[in-house]
Amino acid sequence: METTTTSIAEMQKFIFGSKVYCSDGESGTLTHIGFDARDWRAIVLGVRLGRFMGRTVYVPFNTVASASSNGVNLTISRDELEQARKEAPGAAMFNSHSQVHHSESGSTGVLYLIAVHPGSGELAYVVAKSLKGQDVLLARRYLSRLESGRIEASLPESTLQSLPNYRPDSELQNEVEEILFELGPLHVDFKGIDMRVLDSVLYLDGNISSSLRSDIVTNQALGVPGLLEIKNRLIADDTLASQLAMAMAHDPRTQELPIGVYPRLGNVRLSGSVHDEAQKQAAEEIANTFPGVRSVENELRVNPATSMLYVLSSIESMEAQDQIPGKYVRHTK
Repeated sequence: METTTTSIAEMQKFIFGSKVYCSDGESGTLTHIGFDARDWRAIVLGVRLGRFMGRTVYVPFNTVASASSNGVNLTISRDELEQARKEAPGAAMFNSHSQVHHSESGSTGVLYLIAVHPGSGELAYVVAKSLKGQDVLLARRYLSRLESGRIEASLPESTLQSLPNYRPDSELQNEVEEILFELGPLHVDFKGIDMRVLDSVLYLDGNISSSLRSDIVTNQALGVPGLLEIKNRLIADDTLASQLAMAMAHDPRTQELPIGVYPRLGNVRLSGSVHDEAQKQAAEEIANTFPGVRSVENELRVNPATSMLYVLSSIESMEAQDQIPGKYVRHTK
């Protein structure tokens, strides 16, 4: 049995009819997934070659690189896939016609999705459509038996009715966008945020103006029923300023120079003074290659006087000068 905790986002999700991609391109569609019924681990996939009436071949589960509603990616080439076995192996096989049976009520739904733990292939959960009138996600602990074409679910009817409906990604996406748009102060951040729901997991990528607002986005999205997990990978400007300034402080080319780092949704302005053009270009290079930086505006002033560098607080007027080179300023503006 799986002994480590795996997040929903990391699990491999198989939807029948999904496209299958080999290492050198698209090659077919997913028709079957087979399990060893003794330990509930996926051992084989059925793939129909071509788009319509092609033949079906079977490949070992360990050829799967990743799987989601975007499709299944295999580690093998199309030529290797075409050479795969044509006979179905001895396994508990499931396809788009397979059923999920609720033992207590006798009701039956249609198997829509199977999720497994990466690496081991151990079954994590299934999604059944139209089971007792709802589309529902059933965790492994609610499943009692596997046999070809049928999965037995054993849980009290009251528990089944209390499970939240499994909702389409498009529906969840719309609700997330609506609930976040209601927060007026966040409007200025939207152009830096890329939000996407995939397999009921909300992925937040891009940039946001502060760590506090990043937390607000997560807290608001938590209220959307049907989301299984939130992967907040937003880079806050205050965090970006601190980490980028620290990177420059540790780089021998820009060490101990008074360079101000001012991100605005990942678009970074560098301000201050350096001794020569090489240091100015080095600072720009460090910023351009730093994770989370979208663009760099290099406003650094070159001053050859080693003991006379402009003070960051007076950079707009360029009048006041500091006798001793200062340290990095880590803040946003």
